Amino acid sequence: MFDFKEISRLLSRYLAAFSLLLTFPLGVAAYYEFFAEASVHPQPHSTAAFIWTLALCILVSALLWLGGRKSSGYIERRESILLVVSIWIFTSILSALPFYFSRTLTNPIDAYFEAMSGLTTTGSTMISPKSYNPATGEEIVTYYTNPHVPNKTYILKGTVAPVRDPETGLALYTGVEAVSKAILLWRSFLQWLGGMGIVVIFLMVLPALGVGGKFLYQMEITGPIKEGISPRVKETCSKLWKLYLFFTVLEVALLVWTHRDMPFFDAVCISFANISTGGFSVRNDSIASYNSLTTDWIVLIFMILGSINFSLYFHILRLKFFRIYVPDFFLFLFTAALGCILVSFFLVGEPISSFNPDSQVYSWGEALQQGSFQAISVQTSTGFFTANYDRWPFASQMFMLLLMFIGGMSGSTAGGIKTSRFYILYKIGLHRLESLYRPDSVRKLKIGASEIDDKNALTVLAFFCIVAFFTVLGAVSLILDGIDPETSLGLIASLLNNVGTAFRAAGPTDSLSFLSPFSKILATFWMLLGRLEYYVVLILFLPTFWKSH
Repeated sequence: MFDFKEISRLLSRYLAAFSLLLTFPLGVAAYYEFFAEASVHPQPHSTAAFIWTLALCILVSALLWLGGRKSSGYIERRESILLVVSIWIFTSILSALPFYFSRTLTNPIDAYFEAMSGLTTTGSTMISPKSYNPATGEEIVTYYTNPHVPNKTYILKGTVAPVRDPETGLALYTGVEAVSKAILLWRSFLQWLGGMGIVVIFLMVLPALGVGGKFLYQMEITGPIKEGISPRVKETCSKLWKLYLFFTVLEVALLVWTHRDMPFFDAVCISFANISTGGFSVRNDSIASYNSLTTDWIVLIFMILGSINFSLYFHILRLKFFRIYVPDFFLFLFTAALGCILVSFFLVGEPISSFNPDSQVYSWGEALQQGSFQAISVQTSTGFFTANYDRWPFASQMFMLLLMFIGGMSGSTAGGIKTSRFYILYKIGLHRLESLYRPDSVRKLKIGASEIDDKNALTVLAFFCIVAFFTVLGAVSLILDGIDPETSLGLIASLLNNVGTAFRAAGPTDSLSFLSPFSKILATFWMLLGRLEYYVVLILFLPTFWKSH
């Protein structure tokens, strides 16, 4: 039988730590409501929303503590799996409360979707601007029709009312810019927490959990190879978070220093969402709003830094440069460079569809600039954008779709399948081909210095099968719910790979508020499935998992 008391005890301690994290956005909300000038924050305030969320978090933590008082103090492998999924579900529910209590999102499903999108670093959103008829004051419902599927029209209902000038009645801010700054910070902060892993935080602040702690760490870190940087799990988690924090502070400093008109608040939110490869923005036009080539390149560089295995940075700090010469690293750089070239190549001579075009068609320089940014953005699963790529040629969009599935390196914050798995798949295929004409030769399957045994090789092959199965299942589910095939395929690729932006009705300038409640609930499941890399979640659906030993 499961030791639910031990799970309850550990969840209680985790939520106690999570309640401390809630004081950060609460402090920001209180500052803008009670100390900042009204002109600085004309948007609705959210202090009360965070107070209620903090109170409920403490209450749930207390109730779980009461249920786990007489626990054994030891966690086994089955309990570890259930604990990981429970942490993600509890965290997503509590993280959704500020969106709902502040009335930023009045639909509980939308609020839960927003929280899950943040924690999984997907970056899809339900926030969209409401527009009103100036003569009648009635809300205007907008529509979207896929030009390739003219018989399908989507109703795009806004979720956020504009912030108006009290004297003239004109709209000052719309869409995401009309949302409380504390809520915007919370969205980006959730991505920052989810990028390195909320379970990794849990392991850092709690005492050692024996073999259970190491197993928890391995389930949270992405990719088939789980390389530790210290003998102790707690020390490994602590070092990872220090490096993660360093990169975040560095990006904030670079953004503010190179773009004097960028508010410090924007720089913090961008950095939270960028190093975590999340992609939530505080501007309606994402990174394009800043109209700065320097800002674009800083964001692009940190998208790449977040997609590299963090253990390589520690090897560099220890001057062990030879440790970075691993196939996974060079394969990632190669696919990223090739993706930039291919996406950009088909843009040359095409009409510009950026938000601030300087010419009528893409030159080689403009194509390389915007094509590279979008290629890196989708491969790293960040989802920032500087152009409306939904108007780009099919060829560029096709390569972007493929890059979504490739993803970054193992042990990074990026989504996707991971380049290490593609390399292992290549080695398996090569090994099987050689065995046809050299059946007696015995060769070890290795990726860098790490040997891949038959068990891990089979796990990688099964992973590709699972990805293919859920991609087809997800696309079919969306199509049966009334979504056109082009939107469905792009959207399921975006959700499973935690990218955040897709095509057509789910394009870069639109939210996912057009989805039905059924599709929204499915979408939250797809995001969690992709973030925890399938196995941890799917195990819970096996009847044998719940049977006693």
